[in-house]
Amino acid sequence: MYYITTSRPYTNDKPHLGSLIDPIYGDVYSRFYKSINPGNVFFSMGTDEHSFKIADKAVELKMDVQEYVNGQYKIFDESFRSLSIQSDNFIQSSNKKHHFIANLIWDRLYKKDLIYKRDYNGLYCIGCEDFYSPSQLVNGKCPIHFNLEIKEISENNYFFRLGNFKNEILEYLKTVNINNKSVILEMTNFCQELKDISISRDKSRLAVKWGVEINMDPSHVMYVWFEALLTYLTPLIPDELYENWLEGDQDLKKTIELEIWDIFKEDLPQSLMIFGSDNSKFHLIIWTGMLLALGLSPIESIIVHGMINDSEGRKFAKSLGNGIKPEELLEKIGPNGIRFFILFYCNSGGDTNFDQNSLFEAYNSNLGNNLGNSIMRITTLIESHFDGFIDLEKGDYQSMSLDRRIIETPININLQNVFNFLTDLKPEFALRELFIELSKINLFLENEKPWKLGKIIKNGTEIDKSLIEKKLEKWEILEKKEHLEHILAHCANSILECNNVLAYFLPDVAERISEIINAEKITKSPVLFPKIEIE
Repeated sequence: MYYITTSRPYTNDKPHLGSLIDPIYGDVYSRFYKSINPGNVFFSMGTDEHSFKIADKAVELKMDVQEYVNGQYKIFDESFRSLSIQSDNFIQSSNKKHHFIANLIWDRLYKKDLIYKRDYNGLYCIGCEDFYSPSQLVNGKCPIHFNLEIKEISENNYFFRLGNFKNEILEYLKTVNINNKSVILEMTNFCQELKDISISRDKSRLAVKWGVEINMDPSHVMYVWFEALLTYLTPLIPDELYENWLEGDQDLKKTIELEIWDIFKEDLPQSLMIFGSDNSKFHLIIWTGMLLALGLSPIESIIVHGMINDSEGRKFAKSLGNGIKPEELLEKIGPNGIRFFILFYCNSGGDTNFDQNSLFEAYNSNLGNNLGNSIMRITTLIESHFDGFIDLEKGDYQSMSLDRRIIETPININLQNVFNFLTDLKPEFALRELFIELSKINLFLENEKPWKLGKIIKNGTEIDKSLIEKKLEKWEILEKKEHLEHILAHCANSILECNNVLAYFLPDVAERISEIINAEKITKSPVLFPKIEIE
């Protein structure tokens, strides 16, 4: 099985532009690999709901925490669906099956003496839900959340012996297939002084009792990052198996638990994992250590993307007023424009400085002029000269008889580079390459000028000899019309060939194009991508 996973966003606010990168990338790769190996690809997304700042938000709104996260989950789900993101599983970390799986894994690690309890003092950032050493702070502040105070916390917590796996993690970092090698260098340096990590919080210290309660010690809940990482395992277990465990006797429970471990071993590794660079430590170090401790395979391939900043490279922040919300961008360019922004404009291997005008220029040029203009030109001629009926089979250049091959340079669509960029974990290069191939259709139209031939046919005059081989002095109107049909069918087929791949990136657009070209009666295409005015 090809298993694709994305990081789990916190649900204490609405989705932002950065939180759309992972699911959109995941959707592209899910569609890509399903086209290669149908029925053997599993794409899992989810929400991380046990953050203490989420609980604080619910308290602020005077809501039950579970009711609050259920509402937020629905908002994220609807937002992703509006962008045509289709996952095979969308898990909530508050799901009871997940609580069961998290405790099953906790118990195994504890029995292997990889979890122990001790006093702990640490510097904690509520924004990251993470602990920092003094050397990691910037002017005494969290390096990510400058506006939040670092709190010194003293607790008696459970720890995971992450340090035991330092050498194995370092070896893994040398071999993992990743799009951004600079992240490996950073994580290798971090791993040099790898320490055990705190993986629980005392419930008596929390304002609201929220989190995955530890069965062996109900006075503690699991540290949010520890159990959130386990949501990559939970979706692999069928609901029916969990329900049978709930209803079974002790012997059946033990049998099912053994079956669960067999499923983990069979369905892992995660074939492709997608997350932001700010989550690198958790996925490349902590999650790898957890998997190694469980005797499971770590992630095989990884896309680590950067942040979306303003045009000057500053992180979007409410205090600076420099951000743009997804709904603002959605109003201007629509859901397909949002996908185009993430997949064409953004960098998969580093930060992206957002400039609205340059995005609109790329949108107008590629979607409006390149793709939309080609389709409108072709469909207009088909409707005008063939009443909307055309034999697409006549578009195969190789099938044309020699005396009809007056097209000196046919459209030669080559999509191999698109596939290469996808497998090389560079989705934006793949889409840019696809638009290079699509541009060949417009170039062909400019060279052949079928609208001129259409005018000749319509007027019944002699064809311009520059449009045909010199050996042909004159064509009958029927022959001219047949030649025009060859040209238009050749263009239409080239669009459909590219459209099959465009469906990975912009599925709604590809579906609309397919409906237009494959219609029983082809009519002039509407404006698919209205021009966006640039300020």
